[in-house]
Amino acid sequence: MQLVSGGAWRKYFKVAEISFTNRIVYLADHFASSIFLILILFIFSQLWKTVLGPSEEIAGLNSTAMLWYMLFTEMIALSTPRTHHLVSEDVKSGDLAYKLVRPCSYILYYFAVYGGEFIIRAVTNLTVGSAFAHLAGGPLAVDWSKLGWVLLGFVLAAAVNFLVCFCVALLAFWLEETRPFFWILNKMTFIFGGLLVPVEAYPEGLRRISYLLPLRYSFSAPARLVVNFDYSLLRQMLAGQLIWAVLLASLAALMFRKGVRRVHVHGG
Repeated sequence: MQLVSGGAWRKYFKVAEISFTNRIVYLADHFASSIFLILILFIFSQLWKTVLGPSEEIAGLNSTAMLWYMLFTEMIALSTPRTHHLVSEDVKSGDLAYKLVRPCSYILYYFAVYGGEFIIRAVTNLTVGSAFAHLAGGPLAVDWSKLGWVLLGFVLAAAVNFLVCFCVALLAFWLEETRPFFWILNKMTFIFGGLLVPVEAYPEGLRRISYLLPLRYSFSAPARLVVNFDYSLLRQMLAGQLIWAVLLASLAALMFRKGVRRVHVHGG
């Protein structure tokens, strides 16, 4: 991914602002869609109360902490915009040719669009989900002095999640249809991302695989950090997020350059 100057960053912040503003228009729709999140949390709140009871724990989390953990993993998953699907449409429709001549990075442009929409979705999902979790499971004890680290973790988690999805989306240069790959990615997220249960509760072999993949750093690690803040987890999470962000950004830039070259060769 090409480097940009400080002045050029303002261009992408403006794109993110426009994306954010456009989604505010549909704020009521976002709150309505959060009903699905409430349904998920209601089902699992009953499950955790039945399975764990008042004293049992999973990976150090009781039934209340598990409910809040699921709130944060689901918030990230449900707040993820489908901007990466636009890459397939750009390739199939030919709009890519017009977007390549814009005076901005194709990848950073979509990252800005993603960021603006993610914020509004995350705020609505967190607002509705927190209200339900508080009523159904009880309040979450939060150390507000650690809020900065938590927010940093979620920002990096969203960035890693975008890069994972964007790398899959860039397969459209070679295959055009990427929906089967996103279906596989979604199923992998449930397991290796720890969407329902912290990966620390997995058997050792499966847990090691989860630690090596980027999905854990997009979902399980930041959610667990909120409900059970630990500096060792923080260091491990930030290291994993930064390493994967660099690797995936490099991979996305490489795939994009090769994909554009292929389009030029075949499309003129």
